[in-house]
Amino acid sequence: MFDKKLFKFLKYLLAHHPEEFGLIPDINGFFKIKEIFQVLIFTKNFKKLKLETLKLAFSYYYRDFFEFSEKFNKVKSKTAYYSPPVKIDFLQIYNNSTLWTIVKPKIWIKISTEGIWTPKNSLIPLFVKKELAENWAKVKGALLIEVFPSKIPKYFTDVFKFGEEIFLVKSLPYEALKGPPIDNKFLRKYGPKQKVPEKEPPIIPFTPPEIEIPPEEELPFRKITHGKKKEKPWKKFQKKREKEKYG
Repeated sequence: MFDKKLFKFLKYLLAHHPEEFGLIPDINGFFKIKEIFQVLIFTKNFKKLKLETLKLAFSYYYRDFFEFSEKFNKVKSKTAYYSPPVKIDFLQIYNNSTLWTIVKPKIWIKISTEGIWTPKNSLIPLFVKKELAENWAKVKGALLIEVFPSKIPKYFTDVFKFGEEIFLVKSLPYEALKGPPIDNKFLRKYGPKQKVPEKEPPIIPFTPPEIEIPPEEELPFRKITHGKKKEKPWKKFQKKREKEKYG
């Protein structure tokens, strides 16, 4: 599993020429293990290697040759032979007509809005070779951005050089960059997701409850008298007697 081929490549990568693969050390000389793993993948020589296996190799099998950072997410060779990034005269960047860098889509939108790109905790790498920038764009899910040094104002930012083919700068103006257009299609894919307003429930018309009407009761039969009351026989007899008596 941990053969000489992997060990020799890691020594070459971290101790001799990290710049050939676009690896950039931090101020203490450490490299991110995830980025080392990404280099191993896009070189296509260690396709079956897993990230946990690589960490095990550094921490156990190769621990005499490599040193971990405090958080165990970075590593460096105990003996380094490459020259770290050095500050150079700003004008040297003008020797290149075009450089290349990478940026996350959401950051690209922010740069276009603010007009300047100034990362907080890192430097911006500018690659001389387009192929190297393309590799990093693929593994990081980033955009490939073209950089025109001639459009960067003189003494706009500090410039560092790492090896022969990587420049590092603290900031860049948007005018010096060329990337995908930020149109409606781009914003729909990478822009902030807008909350879809909740639909109001439809208005349901009021339906009165059905009331059961009991069937009409049949009224008892009664003879129609057209408003005249029938005189009872005994009253008729009583009137007759009173008439005879009082004449």
